[in-house]
Amino acid sequence: MPGKYKIKIDESWSLEDLYVFSRTYEQVYFMLYSIHPDSGEDNSERIQQAYKAFPWKGGYSAVNFYNQLKYVVPPKKRPQINQIRYASPGFIELILLLYVARYLAKTVKRIASSVRECNSVYNQIVSDMQKRKLLRIDVKRKQLLLESEEMAAVEHHADIAARLLGFPNHQSITERTGNPYVTLKILLSLYRRVRTLAEFKNKGKADLKE
Repeated sequence: MPGKYKIKIDESWSLEDLYVFSRTYEQVYFMLYSIHPDSGEDNSERIQQAYKAFPWKGGYSAVNFYNQLKYVVPPKKRPQINQIRYASPGFIELILLLYVARYLAKTVKRIASSVRECNSVYNQIVSDMQKRKLLRIDVKRKQLLLESEEMAAVEHHADIAARLLGFPNHQSITERTGNPYVTLKILLSLYRRVRTLAEFKNKGKADLKE
């Protein structure tokens, strides 16, 4: 059942800060819900469809992916604002699934505590994928007929990206995508969003409790 969850806020916030934080928080929430859906909901088929629906050739796939995940989450279990107090300090109180919120906070804390090292790992993955010309493959058209060496590299990077975010490996997501390459692109997109929330935390603007 949804419950109240308070995010402590501080420092000066712009309208853009409020937009970026709320949108990014929602997207990460929807993603983590899709990995660990509420046991009371029978939405596994819709989750599978979201993970297999897009070509992952450019940024629009990521935007559309998170938009589709939103509608996998039942409306009453999506984050809703209960109240906001803008002060120093202040808070944003949400109504949401507490287990997802705590999981999200733990993931953000993980990145925030070592953001330079995490960024270095992320950049190494992206750099290697660029060298191999694998960043802009159209999954739908190519069906990813990768050479064994390329696929091994993709799976290796997917495992690293998964562990970076606190997952044991990429398999739980690959079970949904059916393709390690798509898994890697999703994990990289998730990392970028978690990193954004980690920046709010490290700047003292938002404190997410576990």
